[in-house]
Amino acid sequence: MPLFLRSLVLVCLAVCAAGSSAVVQKPAEGAFDQSHRVWTEVLAAHVKGDRFDYKELQANRAKLDQYLGALQSVTRDEFERWTKEQRYAFWINAYNAYTIHLIVKSYPLDSIKDLGGLFKSVWDKPFIPLGHLFPDAPKKELTLNNIEHDVLRPKFVDARVHAAINCASRGCPPLRNEAFVAEKLDAQLDGQVRAWLADTNRNRFDQTKSKAQVSEIFSWFKEDFVRDAGSVREWLARYAPEDQGKWIREAGKELDVSYLDYSWKLNDVERPKR
Repeated sequence: MPLFLRSLVLVCLAVCAAGSSAVVQKPAEGAFDQSHRVWTEVLAAHVKGDRFDYKELQANRAKLDQYLGALQSVTRDEFERWTKEQRYAFWINAYNAYTIHLIVKSYPLDSIKDLGGLFKSVWDKPFIPLGHLFPDAPKKELTLNNIEHDVLRPKFVDARVHAAINCASRGCPPLRNEAFVAEKLDAQLDGQVRAWLADTNRNRFDQTKSKAQVSEIFSWFKEDFVRDAGSVREWLARYAPEDQGKWIREAGKELDVSYLDYSWKLNDVERPKR
């Protein structure tokens, strides 16, 4: 073999040997993004105070569709390897994302209730293709009620969830402008509850009259708040603004608790009337 060819072969062998010792790490295909980054981008762009801009999202829903696709791509095996906090954040975000998807698909409308039928409410409508992650589901497509009442409430046993999920209505606790994520889930839930109770459009406390006018959510899901704190009053005292919480606790059974009328009007942004 000519000398120059022999040299070339030796160089090639050396390069190949060096390359074979390096292992190229590829990202795991299909691994779910636990930061829920795309969902945060959707929320940050469209949550406006305590309202949501459905019209703007309807005009460009590519990121919402991308996020829904990511939710649907999670396999049962992958899901079962997650921590409890990762699963909890996943289901809260899924509930909110699919609620918004439902509204955007039919927008404009006055209320989410308009999407229900004569014999079945909108919350009993099967349209969420995540049944493979919930083996007890009767069908492959879940309903919003399945996520709330068959997954979130019984499996995570945390009344704070009622401040985290949003039913696209003005009576609901407002949507958070970021995704819920496992590593800061406790802080996010606490912050969401405290902001909800400090919102005088949804909860009002009058120390001079020893009176609390609170969301009907506290009546509908009373058992959840009693389970977590012993009573609705104690739960309110635990999360209400500090100056309110002290006298609520001191008032005890003397505190007069009543419920504000719940608004099912769509939590759409206000637009100038023409």
